[in-house]
Amino acid sequence: MKLAVYVPDSILSERAGLLSKTEKVGLVARAAAIFGVDELNIYHDDMHGKHEDLELFASILNYLLIPPYLRKAAVPIKDEFKYVGFLPPLNIPSHVISKEDEIRFGYVIEKNGKFYVETGLERPVELRSREKIEKGMIVSIKLIRERGELYAIKHPYNDYSGFKVGKLYNIKQALDKASSQNGIIIFTSREGNPISREWEWLKGSLKNIRRVDVFFGSPKRGLEEMLNDEQKRLGVWLNMIEGQKVKTVRTEEAMYICLGQINTLIRQAGPENLQGK
Repeated sequence: MKLAVYVPDSILSERAGLLSKTEKVGLVARAAAIFGVDELNIYHDDMHGKHEDLELFASILNYLLIPPYLRKAAVPIKDEFKYVGFLPPLNIPSHVISKEDEIRFGYVIEKNGKFYVETGLERPVELRSREKIEKGMIVSIKLIRERGELYAIKHPYNDYSGFKVGKLYNIKQALDKASSQNGIIIFTSREGNPISREWEWLKGSLKNIRRVDVFFGSPKRGLEEMLNDEQKRLGVWLNMIEGQKVKTVRTEEAMYICLGQINTLIRQAGPENLQGK
């Protein structure tokens, strides 16, 4: 089961200053990581969003996905990363390793015509691969200790290593991407059908599909206002926070609630949906 999420860049418009915007991105990233999201797509809100917030959003997300033991080597110092040190770590499996772990990620560097990887050890390790390698890549590797020699080979990483970050320049582009996947599209809305009434239908539907795309609206206008009539028919409309007692629920708050319920539905639908989850 693939799980994709779509969030507008305008959720950063509520925040003034880099520190506050960075904190917001961190909350969104943690929500996506907790529930094993496969794709986190940021789309531009053409009414209330800013293109610079779109770029900032994607840039910080990509930074957070880099294993901490590689960041010093892989990430140049940028002003936009000034406050990332205040964010809680993602702590996904690919980020939590010990010196004894053979399977990890490496940042490719080139020295004297050979490729090496920075892997969080004391010194770079030679990377031996028949596949095409370029410096600056981050690849999953396996450390090999043989006859007193340590080297690395490319090797699949089979646990969760985070979400792919998508950058979309309008909501139409986001919908085109979601509707081409032959899954189910969920529009989250206070005006949608209560999820308690649709629970059994959703659980049954998830047995027959392999992808869910979940859309969230902006702080100043919901998806009902952002989509035209034709676009509204592309997905199911769900109120996943029934009986809310606050006037509005922030997008990052809605993510934790909605993704938690979808996580439960996926598990109830059947163990065949749980690969990689």
